[in-house]
Amino acid sequence: MKFRSTILPILALLLISGWAATLYTQAHTDRVEGEASMKKVFQTILDRYVAEIDPAKLSDAAIVGMLRELDPYSQHIDDNNSYRLDAITTGEYGGVGIRLGRMNDSLIVISPMDGTPAFLQGILAGDRIVKIDSVWTKKLDLDEAARMVRGEKGSTLELLIKREGESEYLHFELIRELIKVPDVSYSGLLRDKTGYVKLSNFSKYSAEELEKAIRKMNRVDLQALIIDVRGNPGGLLSAALMAADLFIEQGAILLETRGRVKQSNKKYLSRRPPIVRDDLPVAILIDGGSASASEILAGILQDYDRAVVIGEPSFGKGLVQTVTRLSPDTRLKLTSAKYYLPSGRLIQKREIARDVMYEDLLMSSDTSFRSDNNRKFEGGGGVEPDILAEDYPLSDLERSLWRKRLFFKYALDYGELRPGLTLPVHFEDSEVDSFYNWMSQRDFIPETRLNHWINNLDDVIDTTSAVYSDFLDLQNSLSLLEEVYAHEEFLKIKFQILAGLEKEMARVLGGNGARIAASLTHDRVVLRAIEVLSSGTQVQEILAGPTD
Repeated sequence: MKFRSTILPILALLLISGWAATLYTQAHTDRVEGEASMKKVFQTILDRYVAEIDPAKLSDAAIVGMLRELDPYSQHIDDNNSYRLDAITTGEYGGVGIRLGRMNDSLIVISPMDGTPAFLQGILAGDRIVKIDSVWTKKLDLDEAARMVRGEKGSTLELLIKREGESEYLHFELIRELIKVPDVSYSGLLRDKTGYVKLSNFSKYSAEELEKAIRKMNRVDLQALIIDVRGNPGGLLSAALMAADLFIEQGAILLETRGRVKQSNKKYLSRRPPIVRDDLPVAILIDGGSASASEILAGILQDYDRAVVIGEPSFGKGLVQTVTRLSPDTRLKLTSAKYYLPSGRLIQKREIARDVMYEDLLMSSDTSFRSDNNRKFEGGGGVEPDILAEDYPLSDLERSLWRKRLFFKYALDYGELRPGLTLPVHFEDSEVDSFYNWMSQRDFIPETRLNHWINNLDDVIDTTSAVYSDFLDLQNSLSLLEEVYAHEEFLKIKFQILAGLEKEMARVLGGNGARIAASLTHDRVVLRAIEVLSSGTQVQEILAGPTD
């Protein structure tokens, strides 16, 4: 019996070891064969294809093809086109500080960034950039134009600009500087001493900027705090964790990452005492555009019952990417792990899977999880808000007004006619009619469905028909009716139109920060957060968890 009890575990261990060795050998063989096959195909194409192929381009295409089969976030990065990644990883880039946009066929300045070369030399919102150095901009797409404007610190950029009201083109010669990306795009006090911080990115300096904003507002006996990460696509994991440090007790687990290799398995703890006092009511605002690092911050604060989460469900990106240098000019951004919040929940959505190769990312025993106060959360679908709230939905008409930049164009004209205009600007209801008349005079009024139907009637009526003249009379009558209908549809969204005019007027006069400040007075989610935070009882009831 003693012999049997000793030998059986040894035999079992040998069997398992043999099985594991077989699997390893098979996997290694598959890898070697796969690499050999790829090399053979690559060489055969270069040697025998009907046209001569650039090896570098073929290699890039093969890499892109492989990564496409993995997940949406693994990418092959060319350093010549890596502005967005550089802005995230370093928090800065070489440029002159202008936000570019397209209006019809023109490349325009949406706004210059305060304190940058463009701002200091007098480039204005609405300026049309006609030429960048020696290249005309009419056929440039936005990404290519942005790439041309960026460059090494100290290098020279020449812009030819057409400005409304100026008969001659304006020539600017700008020296590029390191432009720091403002992660905190706005911070300030709202009513009832409620602090508000709009966190737009998570890059190298995000936590530092967030801390400065909170400390500055703390000087005035702060009564509540709103952190807004709506539309924030994320960024550096470290930035999200350092932001969480400002709220969570030192030594607490903030996050865990788990991957296939040992180096990917890590636990992250809060590394410093919080600066936000325990009794300060906090809300964090999220929506479908809040992803990755935004979800980490919101999820941590929710798991520790430190903040009320208000808004709409977040995007659901719970995958970690690491960046590896491949060559002096290229990098590989590869998904290497999944992250798990303090409660143990994975917030990665399942819907983004495409095939069996990606199926492993969905494998999880996630069911439900508990916060510190025993509140129940579901895993695997983004961060769910404690309070659902959304801003006014965009109607087709309002969407058309924004898409055609009509609020912005009107604000430019309005400001040019009033040179001494200063912030803040508040429009009366009568401004809606002024805006409508301004569009009508310029034939800018967006086409309604009724107007579209009337204009298409010509396609179904024979012009030689005996009733064609009667049809024209009917069409004219309908057109008059449509004008009344279009104006009525316009007045139905009067509140949204006034909000749009005030936002863009603030942008023209004060830049992007002023635009955000103006938008807060009309933002239903922010107003809901203020309402909740002003009621200490409501905050306590939400965060307290079940009472039974």
